[in-house]
Amino acid sequence: MPEIKLTIIQALSLAVISNAWVFSFLLLQKQENRLANRFLALLLFSIGYGVLTQLCIDLGMYDYYPWIHWLPGNLNYWIGPSFYLYVRTLTDPDFQLRPKHAWHLCWIILEYPHNIYHLILGRTNPYPLLHNFTEATSAYAIFPLLVFSYLSFQLLKKYKGSLEQQYSSTESLTLHWLSQLYFLGAVVLIPQIVVYIVDFRIFYDFEMEFFEGKLLQYDSLNTLLFAIIIFWLGIGGIRQSQVSLDRDLWQNRPASKDKDFTTTASALQKSMLEDRLFLDPELSIGKLADHTGISAREISSALNQHFEKNFYTFVNEFRVEEVKQKLRDPGFQHLTILIIALDAGFNSKATFNRIFRSYTGSSPRTFRDK
Repeated sequence: MPEIKLTIIQALSLAVISNAWVFSFLLLQKQENRLANRFLALLLFSIGYGVLTQLCIDLGMYDYYPWIHWLPGNLNYWIGPSFYLYVRTLTDPDFQLRPKHAWHLCWIILEYPHNIYHLILGRTNPYPLLHNFTEATSAYAIFPLLVFSYLSFQLLKKYKGSLEQQYSSTESLTLHWLSQLYFLGAVVLIPQIVVYIVDFRIFYDFEMEFFEGKLLQYDSLNTLLFAIIIFWLGIGGIRQSQVSLDRDLWQNRPASKDKDFTTTASALQKSMLEDRLFLDPELSIGKLADHTGISAREISSALNQHFEKNFYTFVNEFRVEEVKQKLRDPGFQHLTILIIALDAGFNSKATFNRIFRSYTGSSPRTFRDK
């Protein structure tokens, strides 16, 4: 057995692996979004496994324990599909896991050519070109990763639109933290692609050993970036509340343009002006449907065609008007702006300020002062 003396970077790698797998375990225990969290746990486990593989190479573990080659070299081919399946399961109310989805995870077979090479020939290297090609196949996982990332991004865009069709307050349901991950992912992927193409030349030249590149000396930066991504995904997944969308509205089937929504529109106006339902910070299109006796599908169609607004915009306009009236009224000058906003149905200061500014063009304080 080799004498193990960990460097600072290797110790950091151990911490990254531990955090990835601890977050995976915690996600599997979480009751909300159970199926989605299984895929997120798989994603975090795969990232941690990749860091473990690199650590084993650095410590020479493959030379001392050849049986390790029976394990996949990496799980890079699971990163893209598991992220996509997490987003799909989380956002698509029609999604059901079926046997046909297994192909998303069958990419793992491409992690084995390099292992098979060493299982057959040992740690010798009689065929350098073949060896370098099989070693590079793990890096080709970047292609399905990019494809599945694009598909996930399209799902997130559709989810955002559907969310605003059904809820008046979206702060606890928004997946903005996942959208921000794309920027963070680019920070990780761009240097990785530069190293792969410029240094290792893995896509067109197999004369060079995969780990002979000059830029490999900066691989500690990748370990740090992976640590950031693991914390981002782990904490975001644990904090993510249960997502529940109306299946019919998710399909976004357009209503007939010839249908008259005047009666429905009047009922919706009444529910806001007289019944003042907008004061409920958790008001949803489902609650509005229960109150008015009108189906959620017809409410959504009426809002889109008669008012040319989604549910989120429709409700928050009434909240903004409520705040504006009180800010003008001297009888409410003793109340803080935040209290007025909360009384009007807003459930957070940041959301209120953003929406109020978007509707009025000024901040609430500037509006009161004027």
